[in-house]
Amino acid sequence: MQIDPRHLIQLATIVQCGSFGAAAAKLGVAQPALSKNMKKLEERLGAPIFEKIGRQSVATDLGTTFARFGLMMLAADEQARAYAQHVSTGQTGSLLIGTPPSLADNVLAPILADFLATHTGCRVELRVGLLVELETQLSTGQINLVVGPSRPHATDLQLETETLADDMLGVVCRKAHPLTRKAEILPQDLEAQRWVAHSRGSYLRLQTEDGLAKFGVTSFDIALDTDSTETAYKAVAKSDLITVMPRLPTLLSSHSAAIEFLPIDSTAFLRPIGIVQRASHTRSSLEISFLRHLRKAVQSRDIAIPGNRQTA
Repeated sequence: MQIDPRHLIQLATIVQCGSFGAAAAKLGVAQPALSKNMKKLEERLGAPIFEKIGRQSVATDLGTTFARFGLMMLAADEQARAYAQHVSTGQTGSLLIGTPPSLADNVLAPILADFLATHTGCRVELRVGLLVELETQLSTGQINLVVGPSRPHATDLQLETETLADDMLGVVCRKAHPLTRKAEILPQDLEAQRWVAHSRGSYLRLQTEDGLAKFGVTSFDIALDTDSTETAYKAVAKSDLITVMPRLPTLLSSHSAAIEFLPIDSTAFLRPIGIVQRASHTRSSLEISFLRHLRKAVQSRDIAIPGNRQTA
């Protein structure tokens, strides 16, 4: 037996309002049409749903029972409308975001925390991984966007990038490292050091090798190879090992007081931070709201873009 759900909602409204006239006015339909629909529902059920008591039509036990079903449908309809309103205004929904380890903890985590505090109906799934892996997930629709370094060859995967900040890499050592006393750092100074290297295949490792080669470094002695930026920070802060790190997340990290960037200026170390998405992707209201929040956070004083030399 198939019952028109509109008839159940109309029945519930009649029971709620206490009369056909009041219900018709609330529903915005003519009273004769409402009465006709209730007759159809009675025919479908094969039993009366209203009975006359004096001049009033009162719901029977069967009518009251099916009115409860109608009330549940009304409640579901109201919830759906409210949820749709939240979705359309970017107040609820899901975000699937990818980011490399270098940006996850010190840049994106506090931005997400602030965003979620004002978007309590939102759920974020943050995936941390190598940039090439994240771009593959992005191109296949497994994530919505990537916040990370802009790569020139990302267009090969039909991706598009919006630049957020003109960050760059720098050579990092502990405070009071012997290299910090040198007015000028030469390639041979770096060749004489022992290094913490980032994981093979990562974009940070590729940029490190490329930047050092363009600076004139022909070889570097790797003492520790790790895919953990946290491990790299701690190893450098507690020893004479050196490494390469992005400036922006490093300045925002808890390790910034214990480490220092060496005064090395090279265009080979440029590493702009961007928003990467599929070119064909249509942004939801929630994504638009998050990206607006992200841009504002990056441009704020709390996340100021560093200069070429810092000794925080």
